[in-house]
Amino acid sequence: MGDSKLSQDRPTDRKGVSARDVESHRQKTGVNPSIPAGKSGIPSHNTGETKPVFAAQQAIGSFLRATRTAQKLTQEQVAAMTKDSPWQLSRAAISAIERGQNFPGMEAMLALSNVLYVDPRELIERVRLATTVPVDVTGLSYEELEKKAAGHFWSGEFRKALSVYDALVEMIALEEKQDSGTRAHLARLEVQRSAALRRTGALSAATATAERAIALAVDEPSIQAEGYVVLAGLQCDRGLLPLATHAAQRAIELASEADLKTQGWAWTVKASSLYLSGKYDQARRDYLEARKCAVESNDRKHQTHLEGNIGMCWLGLGQVAEARTWVCRAIELARREAQPVLEASWLVELGKIAAQEKRYDEADGYAQAALRLAKPLEHQMTVFRAEWLRHRLVKLRNPERNDRHRLAYIRRLFQLLDRHEGIEEVLEFKQMVMLATQSQDRKKS
Repeated sequence: MGDSKLSQDRPTDRKGVSARDVESHRQKTGVNPSIPAGKSGIPSHNTGETKPVFAAQQAIGSFLRATRTAQKLTQEQVAAMTKDSPWQLSRAAISAIERGQNFPGMEAMLALSNVLYVDPRELIERVRLATTVPVDVTGLSYEELEKKAAGHFWSGEFRKALSVYDALVEMIALEEKQDSGTRAHLARLEVQRSAALRRTGALSAATATAERAIALAVDEPSIQAEGYVVLAGLQCDRGLLPLATHAAQRAIELASEADLKTQGWAWTVKASSLYLSGKYDQARRDYLEARKCAVESNDRKHQTHLEGNIGMCWLGLGQVAEARTWVCRAIELARREAQPVLEASWLVELGKIAAQEKRYDEADGYAQAALRLAKPLEHQMTVFRAEWLRHRLVKLRNPERNDRHRLAYIRRLFQLLDRHEGIEEVLEFKQMVMLATQSQDRKKS
């Protein structure tokens, strides 16, 4: 099933702070985000290339500072709030962490998570995501940065998108005027960041970010609707279908006052929760409702999701030929719209359809085509799904054949997926591991 991402082509009115202002502030304060030196013009404390540990320190420090300033807290106030906990921190210690000079230990991480209401798993995921991403933000306006982030997202460069979003968060924090309009814009930015985090596989961080967006947008029902759309998609990914259905229904209620694009995405996540519950015909009808919104608003990127999702509903209803037609349309549309991640995802589904029809060579060709698109973009979920399809094909051709090298690779990929409980291939893999473990236990006994 396709991932969701709300449109980012809305006009903005952010003025007074530029990317150059952000860089000047970082040079004065020593606060650096996860955007490395060299491309963004931000000085590095290290000589030579930025090391992974340094990049992680910068990512954690920048995130904690942005979270603190968003709550209008000073470093002194945060330090005072930790005094009643088992893990006390001084203002100097907090400052060093925020500047990326020190990596927070377990005690510091727990203390700051408790005070700032941050899930510790979100901090851990940000460490995993902290890599040197060459993104040039020099001299760009807020509107240009938003356009750059959207471009990276739709081309499948999700970590680059996250780096630009982090720069945008800092840009908002530097603004002297902090009013309801600022909060609304920060809320929309958090929705966009949540969608990007979801596509990197960082589900805990994405969930926490979506929930922050919903809280920030308490007076903005249309933005809250967007937050609930992403949250519902995340609950689907984690297999929490009752929660997904509730969030999707809330999104539809709030989206009645929003534009057609948001309404379309609200119908999409509701349909996805129904699909994962096995209610294929009802899901198909809701996807068609979403498609109507996408067509009327000329949202071609969203339509790419929906063409394939409708096809998967037909497959669930046993209509294989109809399913193939819709999925092929989704692949063609993804190519025209330059959406390589979606193209790869639907190629895997087309491979599964071919395997069901016992056209194994054709299915393997689709899986390999998906890998050629997904591997360079480091989209681990699609790589996992394509490799799992290839493993299944090996066993369908010859159940006795050993495929241990691919399985070892799949196991390594699985460790990066962070509780994707609503994905068919993940469930199949876990079932295989469980059966293998039970078999080994029986042999030992």
